[in-house]
Amino acid sequence: MSQDIDRIDLMMDYLRGDLSPANRRQAEKLISEDRHKNRLFAIVKRLFLESKKTDWQQARESSLKLASRLFKDYQKSKKRPGANPGINIFDSRMFPLPGGVRPAKVDTSRLKYRVGELTLELSLYPVSTESYELIGQVLDLESDQQLYVKLHSSGKDDFEIAADRFYLFRFDRIPKADYTLELILGNNKIGTVALQL
Repeated sequence: MSQDIDRIDLMMDYLRGDLSPANRRQAEKLISEDRHKNRLFAIVKRLFLESKKTDWQQARESSLKLASRLFKDYQKSKKRPGANPGINIFDSRMFPLPGGVRPAKVDTSRLKYRVGELTLELSLYPVSTESYELIGQVLDLESDQQLYVKLHSSGKDDFEIAADRFYLFRFDRIPKADYTLELILGNNKIGTVALQL
């Protein structure tokens, strides 16, 4: 994992302009080596540009946690390329709120995943101390087939729902647990996401 953090640090130094010409060429070579590193650089660049809007020192710890999770998910996806495991690219629970801002519900959270070429956005709203409402949407999907979303958990009930024509779905009340969320298009599993409520 330290090698992954070193790559992020190198990409961040590249974006800040803190590299010598030789190290800058090394970073450009690293980024252009393969499409996975190029996609990773695009994510790091978006994080960097967003982070310029806030105090970087305050957000550094949260950014490193998210980057660490991103790399962990990325490494899992490389080991199982056919399974399309989701890579968490945003988790609102990891970032501090700006001063003076209070959410309507403290436990409300937003999550975003890359699942292959698709984007999965989830919103979690507490409905009791032991359950959540889950609302989600799959973006970048174009198909005439029906999309189903399944939630599996050991020791809890499984849940399944059909998404609407905009690939929106909603589970009214899901008990707290660790789940595997599966995206099923027609009869094919097109992605999975590990979800912790």
